[in-house]
Amino acid sequence: MENWKAVELVKDLLFGLGLYALITVVGLLVTMATSSGSDTLLLNDEVRGDMATSTLLWMVVPAFLLSLGLAALRRIRMKNAALRISIVWALLLLFLYLVAALWSGIFTVLIASVSFYLFLAAVFLGPIVYSFLKKLPAWK
Repeated sequence: MENWKAVELVKDLLFGLGLYALITVVGLLVTMATSSGSDTLLLNDEVRGDMATSTLLWMVVPAFLLSLGLAALRRIRMKNAALRISIVWALLLLFLYLVAALWSGIFTVLIASVSFYLFLAAVFLGPIVYSFLKKLPAWK
């Protein structure tokens, strides 16, 4: 029984990494579409932080839709599993984005922005909304 839980957690983490990769690609496309064509390497940390927060604000809906779609691919069967997956994905993305923000020098700007938390909430809500749309049972 314990081995089954470990396998499910590994699946959740792998799907979460896939979600991170998809969100990164879509975020790059959003950044390319919304940026003014300036060279981001030459900008200071505050301007790059503002660009990151505006990109995250644009990414709220796509992140929700990607999370919802991956929840369908993950084949969630119970509401409690959807909650577990939501927590794992949100914590994984929180960790990965904070590490990236530390590395790029925009950590304080990122944690102070509301768009970052809206983005995480959108990722968190994807599997939960999927479980309610499919009318999944709480226990099976």
